[in-house]
Amino acid sequence: MKKLLLFLTLISTLELFGQQTDTLRVEQHYYYLADIDSRTIAERIMNDELQPADNFITFRILDSLTSTNKQTRKYYLPVFNKILKQSDGALSEVMGTPIINLLKQYPTEFAKTIKSDELFELYSNFAAYELYFSDDYRSEINAIEQTARDNFRPYTDSELIKKFLERTAKKVEEI
Repeated sequence: MKKLLLFLTLISTLELFGQQTDTLRVEQHYYYLADIDSRTIAERIMNDELQPADNFITFRILDSLTSTNKQTRKYYLPVFNKILKQSDGALSEVMGTPIINLLKQYPTEFAKTIKSDELFELYSNFAAYELYFSDDYRSEINAIEQTARDNFRPYTDSELIKKFLERTAKKVEEI
């Protein structure tokens, strides 16, 4: 009986300490991706080699949308749009913040970006979802518009931004 118990213990211990895949070598794993530069991650997302997820790696890409470097923003905008189209679940919950920040900080680029009907609707949906959780979404929209107006040079496409914010407010009410 002692031998049987010893044998069973040995087998279960071997399974616990058995060879497992090293997560630092799995190319889709968070820990592997954490050490790779954002541009490589962006390329892999654009080539459909990597699925964006609710994690720090994807958030690095999202933060690049509002970089102070114009070339960085230009590079990551198509990646952001692809992530936006693919996002679901928890990732969808954070997509409105970069949209609102882009509108506030770089309204001229924002207006150029949302000229397509598809992106206008997508951006509006995600911004509405974000504003839905605001205590007073109407005053938040007014503040966004004022900040955009202050940062827009020249303010020639201001009607597009007004239309966007009106559509977003309507969607918040629908939610």
